[in-house]
Amino acid sequence: MKSVPVVLLSLCLVMSCDPDGGDSTQDGGTSQDAGSNPDAGTGQDAGSNQDAGSNQDAGIPDAGTTPDAGTAEDAGSITPDAGTAPDAGSTPDAGTTTDAGTIPDTTCGVPYLGDPNGALDFKIKALGPDWTSSPLTTGSTLTVIEPIQGGRVSFVGVYDVVNIDPCGVKILGALRDIPTGRVQLDARTANLQRHPDGRGSNIDADDASFSNIPLCPNQWSSRDLYDQEYELVVILKDRLEKKVLQKTLTVRPACNVPGEDAFCRCICKAGYVLGSPCP
Repeated sequence: MKSVPVVLLSLCLVMSCDPDGGDSTQDGGTSQDAGSNPDAGTGQDAGSNQDAGSNQDAGIPDAGTTPDAGTAEDAGSITPDAGTAPDAGSTPDAGTTTDAGTIPDTTCGVPYLGDPNGALDFKIKALGPDWTSSPLTTGSTLTVIEPIQGGRVSFVGVYDVVNIDPCGVKILGALRDIPTGRVQLDARTANLQRHPDGRGSNIDADDASFSNIPLCPNQWSSRDLYDQEYELVVILKDRLEKKVLQKTLTVRPACNVPGEDAFCRCICKAGYVLGSPCP
């Protein structure tokens, strides 16, 4: 009988009985006593996602959603707010061709020929035996004519003139003796007439608007001033001399006015002595 208490005591020690012999499970403390998840703090107590702050509490909206931080409208869209092409300055705002500069007025009432910003250009012409003008190109005949003041000249002008103020232009014509380099020249100031195509020229009826190059009596050239090649130079300038263009052609002067050819050849021959009789 004495062995029984020893056995019971041993069992008690193994099972952690309390000294009063109460129920071991309740006395030693269940998971509830030691602290279950609810006691120590469940997701609710310790702070679930809701307590610690859900997305709502910690808050994407609180920190600022895209609308709070500023939508494209709030922050300012690029095109309307930063300035559209018209706001920043479109081509019309910066200046159209009309705004930046219209065709300038002229002083003689003849409209400007062409584009003020364009390159000056022209072609050469001369009065012929019938006192009407014809174009000159390399190798052309250049008529030697008797002017009102006497002697013999060639009337040289311009046509197809473009990109210049037609008022008060300066026309210089010169004929050069190729072997010696000697030159005869004449400069005129004239208003060009405007044609329907917008280009200009000398007026044929106004021979004073042409360069009257003095040729004969021949006291300057080493050769006859007919049936020989000479170099013709024409220079055109606007009245302010902002635009200048020179052109050069090789031509053949000719005494080809009917009824005047014999006298012309006499005073235009090489070595002519002033005052010598001519037929």
